[in-house]
Amino acid sequence: MALNKRVFRMLKGNLLRYIGVLMLIILGSYTFVVAAGLSQNLANLVTTFTEEHKQEDLSFSTDRAISDRAGLEKEFEAIIEEYMSFDAELSDTLTLRLLSETEKLNIPAVIEGRGLLGSGEILLDPAFAEANGYPIGSQIEAADKTFAVVGFVSLPHYIYPLKNVYDILYSPHDFGVAVINREEFADIDNAASVYSVRFHDRTQSLNRQVVELREGLRAEGITVSDWIDIMNNKRARMVWASITGMKTMSVPLPAAMFLLCCLIIGIMIWRMIRYESVIIGTLYAQGYRRRELMRHYMTLPLLLAFGGGVIGSLLALPFIEPIVIAMVSYYNFPVIGIKLSVLNVLIGILTPTLFLGLSSYLVIRSELKRSPAELMKGDKQKTKVNALERAFKLERFKFSTKFKLREQFRSISRLVFLFLGVTSASVLMLFGFTLMNSFNHVFNTASDVQFEYEYAFRDLQYGEAPEGAETFNAGKFYPENNEGIEFYITGIEPDSTIVTLKDSKGNLLPNNQTNITKPLANRLGIKAGDTVTLINKEDGKAYAFHIDAVADSKIEQFIFMPIDAFNIKLGLPENSYMGLFSMNKLDIPDEALSGTKSLREASDAMDEFFGQMISMVALMTIVSSIVALIILYLVTSLIIEENRNTISLFKVFGYRRREIKSMILNSSTFVIVAGFMISIPIMAASMGTMYGYLGNMINLVLPTIISPLYVAVCFVVIMLTYQLSKLLCSKRVNEVSMSEALKAGME
Repeated sequence: MALNKRVFRMLKGNLLRYIGVLMLIILGSYTFVVAAGLSQNLANLVTTFTEEHKQEDLSFSTDRAISDRAGLEKEFEAIIEEYMSFDAELSDTLTLRLLSETEKLNIPAVIEGRGLLGSGEILLDPAFAEANGYPIGSQIEAADKTFAVVGFVSLPHYIYPLKNVYDILYSPHDFGVAVINREEFADIDNAASVYSVRFHDRTQSLNRQVVELREGLRAEGITVSDWIDIMNNKRARMVWASITGMKTMSVPLPAAMFLLCCLIIGIMIWRMIRYESVIIGTLYAQGYRRRELMRHYMTLPLLLAFGGGVIGSLLALPFIEPIVIAMVSYYNFPVIGIKLSVLNVLIGILTPTLFLGLSSYLVIRSELKRSPAELMKGDKQKTKVNALERAFKLERFKFSTKFKLREQFRSISRLVFLFLGVTSASVLMLFGFTLMNSFNHVFNTASDVQFEYEYAFRDLQYGEAPEGAETFNAGKFYPENNEGIEFYITGIEPDSTIVTLKDSKGNLLPNNQTNITKPLANRLGIKAGDTVTLINKEDGKAYAFHIDAVADSKIEQFIFMPIDAFNIKLGLPENSYMGLFSMNKLDIPDEALSGTKSLREASDAMDEFFGQMISMVALMTIVSSIVALIILYLVTSLIIEENRNTISLFKVFGYRRREIKSMILNSSTFVIVAGFMISIPIMAASMGTMYGYLGNMINLVLPTIISPLYVAVCFVVIMLTYQLSKLLCSKRVNEVSMSEALKAGME
């Protein structure tokens, strides 16, 4: 049909505007396909790895060997396997954890090189090997032995290789894991024996099965320590938090892009049809049917939507594998194959086509309902004053301000698009900065528990603490009917100077009472004066605790109480303790400890983490700036297009170029400022929801800390982007000639 030749003329007439829309569609499809492909591949890889290599459900140490392991396996329907562990100090700052090769549980996966064949061979964690310069074929000295590196290994219970399960970050420059033959441990003193357990029934409550097993061990006269179940093991849970977060983000961001595109395409099509109403009425009169005109005007949005969806989806496919590899470098599991989903590509193509097609159809249909005679009369609604314009009573402002406000109020759809677009871009930009600031606050703000070293013992200790140290006892608890929330109740010395809790007014809380930290109190929905019943994970029994005060902590999830009261409540011996807080390094034999925590190591890990975080924030800032630039350019170009006659009249009346640009190009300033301001509470609410979910996954509650400095930086970036969009559009203002107003008057 000859009418369709106009489509390419329309594209050519507003090429940059349509390119902007096309880029938004490409970005939306690209984001969806990458995020969905990344989360699906990571989930499949981790699930396959943990199932095929039999990830443990829990691990523990004992005071003596389990003699009847087969009997316990049969009684509790589980696999129980013992392995050896030893922390070899390679230097003052570098620790390598040697683990014996296993056959039933936590089976090592060789990801490069070959497996162990004889003595004197070792498999290394690839991140540790790369960070410390141990390629395959090199030699490494550990535990007074020399090992040949024959390969790199992944372990199901060390996917995120933390030194201690209660750590958050790790650095391969400080810690790594390795696998050697069990026979190598025969002449390694102080090696620890650890038992792994995996239950056959995957449908029952893990906590219930764990309690039954623990009671069975206690009945055999076996004392256990270092009891860690998989739901409380960040080495396994951290990767699932990342996967779920990516799955969650794969929907709202692309959807926002597509909705913005729908809005701007709808505005542009509506403006086009209103502008061409006389032409459409003439075409009606010449015999063109409504269906033919609908098909003609639908061609442009469908072409943009389909083309953008195809380009964005296909462009995303080559990036999925490199991003998966990059994620695997932070975690440690084998990549046995990357699957590219045809369904994701189809969704990336069809979703914008459906969104834009439907929105365009509704707009076009509403306009084509008018009769040919009505269409040929032209647009009679151009100067109608709406309720918003009346509410602001523009008569009280000077002309320039009145003109700018009227330009926004007389196009509500354009106003909404600009407002939502700036808000979305600002939320994305603030999101990255606030995430970095929250982590920075967690790791740099003084904790309620201020120590240099934390020591956890394998068995109960008795008596007084060494000089410069304080004793503590702790147990893992969860609320009744909610096994997903787990936390420690810690018994501390009543006169502790290391645990410093404060109330909301900054006053010190006494340690001779039961205090709960604010994040945990909010999660449990309790307040000072309440009595709460909690389940002890060790014995499955319920205990009642009276809460005396809520500590104004932004980070920790603890309940603190006097250690004597804690021991009495749980039936522990008097003057017993399981750990020490110390300001100085203590001389404690390694075989007596189940773990240590050093603030220096946490600082090193934090430095590496923030290096990656800064890169992510920079990328998010660039993307959000591009989105904002596209949106601002589209709106500004629309304003110029709609005001060509007005601009021409301004020139006829003698207005200077600077004054014209100020009235036309600056009319959106207040909308941009308002959109940015509203983005701050929206971002804070979104972060709170995300942090709450993160807390459920790995029991880490991050505070939403909004930095005024970062808010100012984001505002400056948004305003600079606005200035750039005006600069790009200023040439179009200059191109409008004075004769256009005269031509319009003659018509």
